[in-house]
Amino acid sequence: MLAALSLLAAANLRADPVDEVIIAAMALSDRPNYSWTCSVSDDAQTYDIEGKTQLDGYTWQRQPMPRIIAQRLGRSAGNELEAIFKGPSQYVVETENGWKTLDELPKRSPDWNDQENWYYLSMPRARTPDLPADEQIWDEFGLPPAVCVPVLNATRDDDDKPYSNAQFALARPHDELAVIVSAYADLQVEGNVAWGMLTDRGAQLLLVHDGHEYIKPVLATGRFKLWLVGGTVGKYLVELAGIVVVNRQPHYVRQKSMTVLKDVGTTVVAVPQEAWRRLEGS
Repeated sequence: MLAALSLLAAANLRADPVDEVIIAAMALSDRPNYSWTCSVSDDAQTYDIEGKTQLDGYTWQRQPMPRIIAQRLGRSAGNELEAIFKGPSQYVVETENGWKTLDELPKRSPDWNDQENWYYLSMPRARTPDLPADEQIWDEFGLPPAVCVPVLNATRDDDDKPYSNAQFALARPHDELAVIVSAYADLQVEGNVAWGMLTDRGAQLLLVHDGHEYIKPVLATGRFKLWLVGGTVGKYLVELAGIVVVNRQPHYVRQKSMTVLKDVGTTVVAVPQEAWRRLEGS
């Protein structure tokens, strides 16, 4: 964020297309509130996220029930989850027994040991159905066909299952846009559309959000596309690929997300009294 703000300050002194894109991307950080929808597809599923945020207050999100929360809720876990965040690690989720903090949910009993092993993770081939089998490439972003990953006590019992990188996290668009304009490898502009590639660091930050100690990015790459409307970003597309270690098991990740911004400056985040009390500790 600091890097992006520095770029914004420098951009105010100039007016070339790249600088205008940076200013437009950072403009959302100056708005008091907004809403968004995000459609995500990966190798395992397609799902939607809906959110409302007040930059100096709370953020409400609705998304498919994440596995880490479903494991705690047990049979009462539904298909969707509503959550209210005060920060990346301070939030409450709606349950059949009211709004609860993470500490109030049942805990798992891990039985991991600390033995470290090395595993070779093979990449799936890129999704290019129009090419013959012998011409399929390993990865459209240029990642290697296999990577050796050190993990603790890993199990490899679901190699054939596609992995979904769906996460339960505070992932506000203005934060993602700040990462994009401060961690791009190249940026091109034509009219009201900008696109480019992300650095490894930038792609990792977008691939794994804050607050996920159980997910560790190993390497990542990606590209983005921004559509500008009225001096700000109206929607943006992010395509990512990389390797993450989840619960001590390496996974190849490939995902695409389209985020659409709306109701900028007119969004209201309603926080139920019970949720507010738990978030404020009263």
